[in-house]
Amino acid sequence: MCTLKISVVVRTRDKEKYFEKVFKTLSLQSVLPSEIIVVDNFSSKKNLNVLKKSLAMFANQLEKYEVKIKLALISDDEFSHPYSTNLGICVAENEFVCITNAHSLPISFSWLEDGLKHFKDEKVACVSGFFYPHQDVYYAKRLGMVAYYLAEKIVLNMDTNRFATTNCIIRKTLWKEYPFDENLPKMIPQTKRYGLEDYDWGLEMVARGFKVVIDPKFSVYHSHESGLKEIKRNIENFLVCRRIQKKIRRLRRPRASFSRVK
Repeated sequence: MCTLKISVVVRTRDKEKYFEKVFKTLSLQSVLPSEIIVVDNFSSKKNLNVLKKSLAMFANQLEKYEVKIKLALISDDEFSHPYSTNLGICVAENEFVCITNAHSLPISFSWLEDGLKHFKDEKVACVSGFFYPHQDVYYAKRLGMVAYYLAEKIVLNMDTNRFATTNCIIRKTLWKEYPFDENLPKMIPQTKRYGLEDYDWGLEMVARGFKVVIDPKFSVYHSHESGLKEIKRNIENFLVCRRIQKKIRRLRRPRASFSRVK
């Protein structure tokens, strides 16, 4: 049985479709988080009130398990992918911090335990997984087995330095040395929209002698559209992100990063 304590950062904006499912799945984990930190990106006043009521309900349900619920708010003017992630990690009280969002649903109730087991190796900086379409997306069941096969048999043989903040666990001590770089959008403007500060972080950790582990058991259901729109979106994003990754790989390592919350 895993005895490590973990904080979970859930990033959201407005009332997201899978918000309750994500919280319910977190509350049923074989290893419960000691705290869940919600970083909200400027929800409307109405939706923020709904969010607060939902969090109060979850806090009441999880009180007997001594799970804390925290809320951090940021405005649209402040928002960037690395800043919202850094803010959540800064608030976290534990060494191990899981980062996800309100539309990424863990694939199992042993999700956190499966991720944490890799940190027995002190050289592991981060654990991540894959993401698959939500099961209520009509093509998910037909493509599900193919997706798992490709992920486990092909992707694992590719560049495993990459990970995603849709589903990852990192060491906070390493984050303190190198927070997600909030200057990255200034150096590579496309990252303002597409992120990839997580890709930069993974490369930096490897350059410093650490490991990034990709475990299919630590995957999530994560999709934005339905049907062919989602497939088209993923293909387009993949092609754009590959070009951005090339630019990030050109950065000198090791290097320093910047965060307002460090």
